[in-house]
Parts: sequence; C-alpha cells; structure tokens
Amino acid sequence: MASSFNLTIEDSSPLVVYAPSGAWQDASAQDTAGLSYSGSSYHSTTTQGATATVNFNGTGIEFYGGYNPAYGTYSLTVDGNVVGSGTSTSQGVSVRQLLASAAGLENGAHTAVLTSTGVGMDIDFVNLSTQVGAVGSTTTSAVFDDANTAVNYAGSWSISNTDAYLNNTLHYTQNAGSAASLSFSGNAVAVYGTVSPDHANIQISIDGEMTMVNTQSAIISELHPQTLLYYRNDLDSAQHMLIFTNPGQQNGIGGPFIDLDSITVYSASIPNDAASAGAPLPSSLSNQSNSTGASKSKPQSGLSKGTMIGIVAGAVAVILVFLALVTFLVMRSRKKRWQQLEETPRTPVGAELPLQGPNMRFTPVSPQQPMPTFSKLVSRMSAHSIAPSYYGSNNAAPSSFGSTTPLSVPTLAMPKVPSRAQQGVMIASQVPERPRRPPTLNLPAR
Repeated sequence: MASSFNLTIEDSSPLVVYAPSGAWQDASAQDTAGLSYSGSSYHSTTTQGATATVNFNGTGIEFYGGYNPAYGTYSLTVDGNVVGSGTSTSQGVSVRQLLASAAGLENGAHTAVLTSTGVGMDIDFVNLSTQVGAVGSTTTSAVFDDANTAVNYAGSWSISNTDAYLNNTLHYTQNAGSAASLSFSGNAVAVYGTVSPDHANIQISIDGEMTMVNTQSAIISELHPQTLLYYRNDLDSAQHMLIFTNPGQQNGIGGPFIDLDSITVYSASIPNDAASAGAPLPSSLSNQSNSTGASKSKPQSGLSKGTMIGIVAGAVAVILVFLALVTFLVMRSRKKRWQQLEETPRTPVGAELPLQGPNMRFTPVSPQQPMPTFSKLVSRMSAHSIAPSYYGSNNAAPSSFGSTTPLSVPTLAMPKVPSRAQQGVMIASQVPERPRRPPTLNLPAR
C-alpha cells in the first residue's frame, strides 16, 4: 500500500462546516472547561439534527469530543452511508474521547457528516488518515515556517511575535492583494494560520487552481492559532507553486485580516532497498548454464595484434602533430605581442595627461572635500493602524515576491568640483608672499 500519515483538524478549522446557522457555539476564552480540550477549544450544540461536515481526501476519519451528563446520541455517515453511532452521555465529564470513526476507505474524495441525534454534543477535533505516493513508498514532511526565506511576500505584511504561533512568528496583512508564495516539490501540502471573526476569506491557488477558504465563519467567536486552513494530497512529484492571497473584505462580512503561520509539504519516495527487492535478474544471468561438465570456449572475434599496434601508433602520431601545432601557434602569438609592445612608445615619467592640467591638480594643502550625504529613506511598508491586540506586535516585514511597491533609492549628494577660477584663487592664496624691497635711501653727497 502507499505511504499513510495523519492530519489533525481542529474544531475551528474551515475544513469543518457546521449547520444549521446558529446551532453550534464556539467556546469562549473565559470558559475554563475548554482548556482541557485540544487547542483549548471545542464547538458544542444543543440542537437535535445539528451537523458537522468534513470533505476530505483520504482513507479514514475519526471524530473526537467530550463526554458529559448533559449530552446525548449521535451518528456518523460517510458518502451517504451510516457507518457508526453512539452516545456521549456519561456520569462524569471527560474530554478528547473518540466518538465515531470510519477506516479502510479507498484513498480519494469523501464526505463525512457527524449528526447530533439527541439533546446535545461537542466536537474537539478530527483525525484524518490519508495516503500519498505509490505502493511501497515512504512519506517525509518538511515544515516551512512563515519566516523561512523560501516563503516570499508581496504587498504590505507585518510580523507578530508571540508564543501562540509556530516558532513565535506569524505574518499578517490587512491589505487586499497582498500575497505570499512558496515553490515546492511534493505530493501533499497543508497550510496553517489563525481564524478569527475579524478575518477575511483567503484565496489559495496551486498551479493556477484557485480555492476560496472561509476563515471567518459565523460560528467563530475567538482567535484560534495554528489552525489547518487548507489541505491537498493529490499532487504529483513535480515542482508546484502555492500562492496565498488576501482578496479583501467581501460583502461587509468579517474583517480585513489574513495571516500565515506555516506550510507543511509531504513527499513520497521509494527506498532503494524496496525498489531493488523482487526485481527480476538480467536475462544474461538467468540464462547461464549450471552444468558441471566442462564447456568448450568459443573463438572470440576481434582485431589481430598487429592491427592493434598499428592503430595505437597512428593515434600517438596524431597527438604529437596536434601538440606541435598548438606549440607553434602559442609561440607566434607571444612573438607578435612582444613586437607590439616594443613598437608602442612609452609614456614619459613626468608627462602630463590631458585631464591633469595645472588647474586640475590638488596640492596637499588643498581643502578637504565634504563627505557625501544620503537623503532620508522612505519606508516601503504601510503602518497597520487597526491591528488587533492579539497580534502582539507590528513589525514591518520586507516584501520579496513580485512586489509592485516602489523602492526608495537613496540620493547621493556628491560635492561639486571647484571651477578653474576657484582653484586658481585657492592655489594663489596658499603661495607665501615675497618680502618687499626696502625703500631706496637718497643720502646727501659729502
């Protein structure tokens, strides 16, 4: 079978679709009971017939939730068929319990629906089993944090640094059209970020195929970090381009923000030993005789010894002629070069070049030239004046992916060269005055 691995889908992920509207509630941050749940969150309902639907590509799915005296029964259907049912009623309260599951599905697209058939229930997270690659392959994963240099950003982004995010970093933007991209080679990809009521939808495309992800569902009331936003597992091993774009607020729903925490790429490969195991032997080996009897050697066709000696001697002669020709060409080239040097008159040592006239020379006592100055740099990033407090910081992030933001080029203010008249004045002012002759004495004759 192909290589299998698991993905965790938190209850707040847009991959889980809750219905009907208003039937499910997001646990508030003040609900201390939610701290025991995965991701410190859960979704609950008291509406009979309320559903939670997951569309996925994989071979199995598991729904986890809590047991509570106030809860009732539920059922699970996959692709329209009932595959399980149960009750979450219990004498005490317990969390992270397996409610229902389906396994052994054909690796492909499926739809799983968990339905509350009683007085209520909650959902903590969903565990998804999936496969990539061919039979006998193994899967490796590579995590690209949002701060990884392989992730390129265009437009206006800022960085938040809190321990709620992977490696304490998260890129966010409120500007429509801002985008992030990753070029990767792999068979599956998973994108993680946050969901919140003030978030916009996210436009994600792989190799030009676009998907709109709803991260601000009406049942989201709190910020949920490190949430799986998007997943795809039907890619080939070629190079792919993922583009993560903020399409802006739509129809006045949600807010302007989107963010990116990390991207995980899964790749399938066949080990060398597995590839060679069971391989048929070459026909030349399989047809060898195992007989114990002596076999007569067949005469081998080929060139005679004299012919071989003649070929070798001819090759050596060709090589010697080639080396002699190369040596002759090199020596002739050097001879021409020396003749040209001898014919070219040398420049006298004290000669003046045309650009070094008397007025262009700077004497050691000439005034020093001022240092060049730079004009003020203009920031490339716009300020996020309405950044929510949970982002924690507002550090501008550099843009490196196809940005259309004009770059601010520093202006170099170079000093002007003094005019020849000014230089003449400077040189003349630095020449010491000669002492005047004493006045002539007209003495009377004796």
